[in-house]
Amino acid sequence: MKFRRNPKILRGFASSVIGHTGAFAPAIFAATIAVIVVCVATNWRRERSLADERSIVAGEIATISSRLQTNLNSNVKLLQGLAAGVAVNPTMDQTAFSKLAAEILQPDSQLRSFAAAPGMVVKWVYPEKGNEKAIGLDYRKNEKQRDGAMLARNTHNIVLTGPVELVQGGTAFIVRCPVYINDGTSQIFWGLLSGIVDIPRLYQDSGLESTDLEIAISTVPEPNSPKQVFLGSLDTFSKQPVVTFVDMTYGRWTLAAVPKHGWGQNSGIATFELYASLLAFCVIAPIIWVGFLTKSRQKTIEKLRLHKKKLVRARQRLEYLSLHDALTGLPNRRFIDQMISQPTRPGPEDCLILIHIDLDRFKEINDTKGHAGGDTVLQATASRLANLAGPNDVAARIGGDEFIFASWSTDPEPKANALAQQIVDTLEQPLSIDGAECVVGASVGVAWETEPAARRRDLSQLLLNADLALYEAKKTGRGRAAIFTEELRSATIHSKELADEFNHALDRDELVAFFQPQFNADTLDIVGVETLARWDHPRKGLLTPDKFLDVAERLGRSGDMDRLILQKALFELTRWDSLGMDIPRVSVNISARRLAQPNLLAELSALPLARGRLCFELLETISFDDLQPVLNEIIPAVKELGIEIEIDDFGTGHASIVSLLRFEPRRLKIDREIIKPIVTSPSQRRLVSSIIEIGRSQNIDIVAEGVETMEHAKILKDLGCHLLQGYALARPMTSQQLIEFCRTKSKGLTEAG
Repeated sequence: MKFRRNPKILRGFASSVIGHTGAFAPAIFAATIAVIVVCVATNWRRERSLADERSIVAGEIATISSRLQTNLNSNVKLLQGLAAGVAVNPTMDQTAFSKLAAEILQPDSQLRSFAAAPGMVVKWVYPEKGNEKAIGLDYRKNEKQRDGAMLARNTHNIVLTGPVELVQGGTAFIVRCPVYINDGTSQIFWGLLSGIVDIPRLYQDSGLESTDLEIAISTVPEPNSPKQVFLGSLDTFSKQPVVTFVDMTYGRWTLAAVPKHGWGQNSGIATFELYASLLAFCVIAPIIWVGFLTKSRQKTIEKLRLHKKKLVRARQRLEYLSLHDALTGLPNRRFIDQMISQPTRPGPEDCLILIHIDLDRFKEINDTKGHAGGDTVLQATASRLANLAGPNDVAARIGGDEFIFASWSTDPEPKANALAQQIVDTLEQPLSIDGAECVVGASVGVAWETEPAARRRDLSQLLLNADLALYEAKKTGRGRAAIFTEELRSATIHSKELADEFNHALDRDELVAFFQPQFNADTLDIVGVETLARWDHPRKGLLTPDKFLDVAERLGRSGDMDRLILQKALFELTRWDSLGMDIPRVSVNISARRLAQPNLLAELSALPLARGRLCFELLETISFDDLQPVLNEIIPAVKELGIEIEIDDFGTGHASIVSLLRFEPRRLKIDREIIKPIVTSPSQRRLVSSIIEIGRSQNIDIVAEGVETMEHAKILKDLGCHLLQGYALARPMTSQQLIEFCRTKSKGLTEAG
């Protein structure tokens, strides 16, 4: 079909064939004639050799057949002579029978014994020694010999059977001759006279043991069962044998013979073929040499042509590889950059839509299934995105687990929203990795051209917009799409400015420590303070942690912030001690990044700290599973330094009670969202009571934060809560404010006393 559509291809193919075969046309013609001559001569030689071989085999098998027939007839004549003697004196005894048999049995005969059976029962045997078991054998009752004996009696003819298993042991041919006596008026059946023919001697005397032929003898002309062949194998009859017959008045045998190594093994055909082939080669070789000389010139021209084609293909291949990802086969980042810098619009009013895709759980797959599993995810993602792409759409992998989906539309907003949701839904479908189903999912950021005028601007900004939208999607949760807006750009700019300012804040010591007291639920005595970070911003004033904690995490400086606040807290604790204030302990928050720092224990060991005066608060929202190896090593070492462990915001995270209690914390702090409704909700009070009971059973103190009213304090006291913290008792304050608060509280207690 392709040739018909493109006649140039057909003409080129024909020209190539003629060019390749033209130089060797004389050699091909001569070789064809030589092959035909060699084949005809070889076939004639093979047929003649086979005819000669069959003639030789026929002569040899005829000789064997003649000897076999002569030997059998001689044995029969001897048996007939003995039968005549028995007919003359049918009342003889064993002695007379032995004497008569000894006279008849010749040394060169294959007959080895005789048996006389008057009335079909063996009475006399010769020789007696070794044949005693045959005496008394009733042919009519012996299943193996009955058929042959009855055949001789009924047909009045001599019958040859065998090979037959003898009663006295061994196998042999048996010649049976019926004996009749004359009573003066008629012939009366007297019995049977049997002659035992020695099979090995018969075969040896007939030449069967000394021949180089493979011979088989059957009782039927065309045997089809192994039982019908008593010498040799049934397979011999299927090898195109030479067949002859042994005809006897008492039966006919079929002899089949083939050479032991098969037909044609000694015919000399291989030598004949070799010489014929050498002769043909001597004729053809000069012609082929001329063809090679002609072909050499053609090859030189063809090599130049092929080299040029290879250079073109190599350049095309390199260009393709430079624009496509090797693993997935999708276009790569360079392809997208070229498409954005020089867009080819399907229509004049079409706007470009860019969707930036980032896989959500790809790192988990890589960590658990290895790089092979990660490659499977990337290839499956590429296949799914390619299936979503229309004629003018492009799906590309721009690096790692990030992809770009580009499309065009005259009305981009609805199409962009639909495509984004379709991509999220498609990539949320499970895929199989090593026989197990895994869900990866993806977050996508969407941006598109909004006005025709925008087409004159650099579209690389469009990719940046999609990046911003993707970041927003990842920040708000997995498996969702976010659309770029100008508000998002403003928020990003603000976040960038805030990050820069936070870096400067750490260097300029703008972070300050605030302290919120914790009270004994029974006595309302201060039993400790929690250290809280505040940012004294030069323009925006005092900022709470919710305004800058995320920035610290993104910058990777949450550990530096924790170190700074810890230093300030310990400094103030020393100051309070010097003023005689009774502050038993100070607690500080510690981030996951700070816990994972390799120099943490060295820094803590250098602190001049009394046991029980410092407590680390671990947020329950820290991924205990991810940090399990680190926590298993760090927390016991921290506790050895006399630093207590407290679980903060208990009830809001995802860790199980078992995983929390594994670290044997000194205190659990119940989150304010659980404490707040206990005034009006009995079920919430029961929940708090259950947490308190768990702590009591594990010898863990329970801290309730968010105590906003004294009614909260009373309920928590009644439930058995140990420590209280909240606005109803004291707000977060500076160190100086805390000093004044403690003095006022102490003065009030003194006056009350």
